Amino acid sequence: MKVIGKMGPSQKNQNNEQNSPLEFKTLLSKIANDTKIAEGAPAIEDILRCIYRNQPISTKRISQYTKLPLPIISKVRTILERNRILKRDKKGAIYSEEGLKLIEKNLKFKMPYDLKCPTCNGRSICLDDYFVAILKKHKIHSKNRPTVNTSIDQSYATPETATHRAAFMADRGDLEGKRILFVGDDDLTSIPTALSGLCEEVVVMDIDDRLLNLIKNISDKENLNIKTIKHDFRNSIKEEYKNSFDVVFTDPPYTIEGLKLFLARGVEALGKEGALYLAFSHKPINEYLELQKILLNTGFVIYELIPGFNKYEGSEIIGNTTFLARLIGRNLNFNEEIDLNKLYTGEVKPVIRHYKCMNCGELHKIDGKSIRIENLVCKCGGTKFKMIKREKI
Repeated sequence: MKVIGKMGPSQKNQNNEQNSPLEFKTLLSKIANDTKIAEGAPAIEDILRCIYRNQPISTKRISQYTKLPLPIISKVRTILERNRILKRDKKGAIYSEEGLKLIEKNLKFKMPYDLKCPTCNGRSICLDDYFVAILKKHKIHSKNRPTVNTSIDQSYATPETATHRAAFMADRGDLEGKRILFVGDDDLTSIPTALSGLCEEVVVMDIDDRLLNLIKNISDKENLNIKTIKHDFRNSIKEEYKNSFDVVFTDPPYTIEGLKLFLARGVEALGKEGALYLAFSHKPINEYLELQKILLNTGFVIYELIPGFNKYEGSEIIGNTTFLARLIGRNLNFNEEIDLNKLYTGEVKPVIRHYKCMNCGELHKIDGKSIRIENLVCKCGGTKFKMIKREKI
């Protein structure tokens, strides 16, 4: 792409005055193509609008706002700076004087502020004193979580997210007197859910013994009576648990096959009807369409969906955030084929990541299989690393 930013200031200003909306749209399309954004030019426009309404704003916040991966936002921001549409500021991305005129002329932006609720941050609920007390307890318990296992797409949601999930389910009437199953629970959402004291029964199934032991220990300490069961979801759940639950909560691997697998176990647990809460990553439109087709074919409708509801520790590749959907099922019947060889992100999109030791600067290649970043220790003894490059295998 020809970079406008290499022009002289006077030539740049002249170019801005002469740029037509069509030429500017072409520029956005080129940026989308160069950064390989599946959503195309509209995604670049979303980024520009986000900055317009929230400047100065950090790259991370732009990623969370637009639901685009952090590396993509970083690349787009660099190109926009080279084109002198943006300028760098200590507090984050901000428009240059020329850039501001350019986007107001060509994109017709006029609303330089955001209408999202500053209190609930778009979640649609606020914690009352009761749930704030639960959050305080859960923050303490969450400190004992084991290291994530990235090979099975573990990524821990923040204690605030887990507690807001419980409060959301309570507000929607899905806890009081209900039997609830967690199909996987590396986020420990079962803890604030049980601490609410509203459920008839809370059951957690997971493949990770470390998490199950932690949940059991917390349950015993708090007298929560959470039942923990080790289970590999590649296999059907036991007959005694089929058609036994009113509500299912799951935060599956962020692949279509992973979604189908965890959804299948949820349907087994619910039987013919019930509510299923799904935490899942924001996807390009074509993958959203596939997701919706799977849900409809199974008998679910998306009754509510809140973008950016879930926040995670780390997980920059998904912008540290995913949506929360409340699905209502009637006449449920799961009949999708599942490819068990493409359950996890590393199986669908294998990559080698290059990390730099923050202590000595040594470079390390991580394939996510023989070596995982969470287990990496540098020769110098350093355990903190920064990812500097990703390459597809």
